[in-house]
Amino acid sequence: MLTYKHSLWSIPTIVAVMVAVGVGVTAPTIAAQAASTPKVDQEVKIRKEEEHRLKKQDESYTQHAKALADQYAATAKLVASRGGDPKPLLDAAAYFDNESK
Repeated sequence: MLTYKHSLWSIPTIVAVMVAVGVGVTAPTIAAQAASTPKVDQEVKIRKEEEHRLKKQDESYTQHAKALADQYAATAKLVASRGGDPKPLLDAAAYFDNESK
């Protein structure tokens, strides 16, 4: 019977290389995002204005939002009855209920 000896040093080496590569890739990205924060803020503002305009144009949006709020509330009730945490679902229901107004 043949026995194989695996080097346990290969696992930490692989992990160290993955961490080093990950840090090397994300560091410039984080620096670039920090440098372009005003531009990102402007894009977010424009996106929100466009979304608001589209919501006003869609006549059935309020009905859909109200239906989603009701569905999320019903699902939260079911999750709570089975011992789960309904908070995220209730938050979603509150968001869509607010959007329907």
